[in-house]
Amino acid sequence: MRKLIHLLMLSFLAGGVAAQSDVQYTHFTFNKLAYNPGYTGAKGSFDALALYRNQWSGIDGAPRTIHVNAHTPFAGKRNGLGIALTSDEIGKVSTNSVDLSYAYRIKLGESSTLSLGVSGRLEQLRFKWSEATPLDPDDPEIPQGDETAFATNFGTGAYFLGKKYYFGLSVPRLLKNGLYLNRSGKNDNPRTTYVAGGFSATLSRNVELVPSILVSINPAAPVDVDLNANFILMNAFWVGGSYRLGDSFDALAGMEFGNGLRLGVGRDLTQSELNKVTDGSWEIMLGYTFKCKSCEVSHLRFF
Repeated sequence: MRKLIHLLMLSFLAGGVAAQSDVQYTHFTFNKLAYNPGYTGAKGSFDALALYRNQWSGIDGAPRTIHVNAHTPFAGKRNGLGIALTSDEIGKVSTNSVDLSYAYRIKLGESSTLSLGVSGRLEQLRFKWSEATPLDPDDPEIPQGDETAFATNFGTGAYFLGKKYYFGLSVPRLLKNGLYLNRSGKNDNPRTTYVAGGFSATLSRNVELVPSILVSINPAAPVDVDLNANFILMNAFWVGGSYRLGDSFDALAGMEFGNGLRLGVGRDLTQSELNKVTDGSWEIMLGYTFKCKSCEVSHLRFF
């Protein structure tokens, strides 16, 4: 069964890889830079993150993702500069990208900031046909060697940060470039629009509730909705859960140490038909936020 699914996935990818071009993250609340260049520098100090995602564990050729990013404010914290590296692999197809982002921050009050950001991306797409084992080796539709393609893209986003809430709107890929052309010459990579928001509510002296939402809108796919709620305990630990509409229930837990280092784990329990052949997905996140006394964001750890 797993080999059959692998072949079906590979057949789908041969026609177009739009479904996997936008990576999903269980830790989306901690990884806003992956969705919105307007978030660049929003934490008020240097921030770095590394994340590994193993999706649909147990299925041959299932997606594996490594993502690393870093961003910082500069020039009086009115500007932000960031970089992100992503390596995503599914079946015999791998995508590598590097993103550079810039944001300009506009102070709207004592505790509110609007950031307007842009990003530039270089992507590499590679089909490893040499590693495939087709049922019909003489099929003329299957290339004999590997295929590699490069493309550039641009994105934009806006990020509003209040004292205890945030809202973001972004389009990370504005161009319909040739990287995602299928064999009929049609572009299978329509623009995805992300809408995100969340807030922080104090429940007691040692307990904070932080609900968040991420909505992904793509003309070529159903609307994706991720709902999350984390409980922050004693300003050091978090435990919570997410629901990805029609896909999975997710559990999250983590800790932020006093030096700014944070470690998180996520576990997805698949609810779709794939749960017959996979025990779900998991993520590991490692991050660091440079501590500074002059940082403007009071909820540095959460937003």
